[in-house]
Amino acid sequence: MSRLEVLSDEQEQAGWPGLYGWYEAGLPSAERKKRGHYSTPLPLVEQMLDACGYTPDADLTRIRVLDPACGSGNFLAGAARRLLASSRRLGFTQSEQARLLTRNIWGFDPDPVSCFLTRMQLSSQYKGRWHVHQADSLALHWEPCVDLFLANPPYLAAKNADLSGYRSALQRGQADSYLLFLSLAMQVVRPGGWIGLVLPDPVLARLNAARERARLLGQMTLHHLWHLSDVFAAEVGAVVLVAQNLPRTPAHQVAWVRSRWQPFVASSSHQSGQKFSTLRTPESMPAVKALEVGWAPQALLLRQPAAELRYLLSSENGAPLDQLRAALEYEAKGERKLAPLGEFVTISRGEELGRESPFITRDVEAPTEGTVCAIHGTHATTCNQGDASVPAAEGRHVGAEGDASVPAPLIIHPRPYRGLPLLRGGIDIRPFAAPRAEWRIDHEAVTKPMQRYLAPKLLVVKSTDRLQATLDTCGHVALQTLYLLQIREQRGQQMTEERVDLLYFILALLNSRLLRDYVYILHTAYKWVQPQIEQRILASLPVPLVGREEQAEIGGRAKQLERACSKAGAVVEWDEETGALYEALERTIRAIYMSALHPTY
Repeated sequence: MSRLEVLSDEQEQAGWPGLYGWYEAGLPSAERKKRGHYSTPLPLVEQMLDACGYTPDADLTRIRVLDPACGSGNFLAGAARRLLASSRRLGFTQSEQARLLTRNIWGFDPDPVSCFLTRMQLSSQYKGRWHVHQADSLALHWEPCVDLFLANPPYLAAKNADLSGYRSALQRGQADSYLLFLSLAMQVVRPGGWIGLVLPDPVLARLNAARERARLLGQMTLHHLWHLSDVFAAEVGAVVLVAQNLPRTPAHQVAWVRSRWQPFVASSSHQSGQKFSTLRTPESMPAVKALEVGWAPQALLLRQPAAELRYLLSSENGAPLDQLRAALEYEAKGERKLAPLGEFVTISRGEELGRESPFITRDVEAPTEGTVCAIHGTHATTCNQGDASVPAAEGRHVGAEGDASVPAPLIIHPRPYRGLPLLRGGIDIRPFAAPRAEWRIDHEAVTKPMQRYLAPKLLVVKSTDRLQATLDTCGHVALQTLYLLQIREQRGQQMTEERVDLLYFILALLNSRLLRDYVYILHTAYKWVQPQIEQRILASLPVPLVGREEQAEIGGRAKQLERACSKAGAVVEWDEETGALYEALERTIRAIYMSALHPTY
């Protein structure tokens, strides 16, 4: 056996971590994405080791560590450094320390360069023999033999990689590669052992991860769930799961953090009845802000449909929103109080073009100044029906008092020679404010049916984590980043006042605090990077079944808020009366939803 050579602090610092970023940094971004090659930052490695209780002041001599996708070896090097410190404290000789490192530190990777880099990193600190092997750990036969399983596996989707050769993939439907590693972790860790995994955030809620989530929550104790952004340059958020192979106690609570990633000190302590705690930051990093830690009962997570790790349900609004979802999904066949939005509207998307398309040009006549909507504090523009930048209308409906704010019941015919007014996406949509286009699209670039655009429609932003909706009666064309919602028509049905009230009623619901929280907490908070509201989620939103009078009352208030948000010129200052209108609308909407849950509300 090789003699262990302990390096000086200067030698150790020279090899940690500067020598090992060159390989990853030298890979083209497309190649890194294809191979899922993103090394775990060293401070995060240290935080995870702390959370797993693998600290130098503990007896680590009997703990076998495995990284089945070791990459350049950051996990193994961190574990080896702590094992060496623990063995020194316990008085082990250098030869005994060498045997411990050889026996307890194991790594596998199918990439020979990664194995070479791991050995280099380990050997730059400790001259010894290492169990780092070029092998595909998913293809090996495993028995429970590991006490600490650490991994940041490659993020390879089944649609981009052939996983059919793995037995665990053949036993299920679509399986992303990281799910195979999560399954492997639960297979090889001995009773009482620990798992520390860095996974992409789709693991929190994606349906194809349901089996692994249910097994994790049902068979193990989940101590930590950290949902972090900015850990990697990849277009995905990161989730750190720290679990122990022990049956959970009935009252066990999971400590969760949702934050931009930054170094902190992890702790598993939890004071009974305390809603929030803080993770202390190292004294060496005084500028790092302490993070708030929330607590979610593991039993609550296990009860969620498909065992989603929807940790925000432990927040103040989480319980009633989850009840609302359950009421819609499991309502009895008798008299219904709620119905999915898809029963009232059709949902489609706009043109499949990017905003940089040569068919899209700025309308030089469109004014650029807008207003600020006081509800959300965001800029809003208005559709001025008399302006030349808006397509001319034939037979536009005008109210009895000449009020042109009443939506037109007839199709709006745009002027063909000027191009069609275009809304590009969230950048052009503000809650309640009537949209006004500053861009135009060539006629020949429009491939979707024109009736989709010309008929009155609700517009909902797709690429966002919060609901934003407005009503368009000006015949704008839209790009694919907007959902177009139109009242379901029956043959021969005309645009009646009742249908107009329904449009404004739904507009009020979509911009309500309750549905914004519903979408965020239950569906979009689990995608840190490029969050989107999926069409199926929009179609499944609960709509209370109320009478026409209640619809008209709520729709009327939405019309007033639309006019307030659509004023051109100066910033809209909400007076006491308008503010009271908005809050009254919110109270009314919440009341009808709560009434659907509790008839005596």
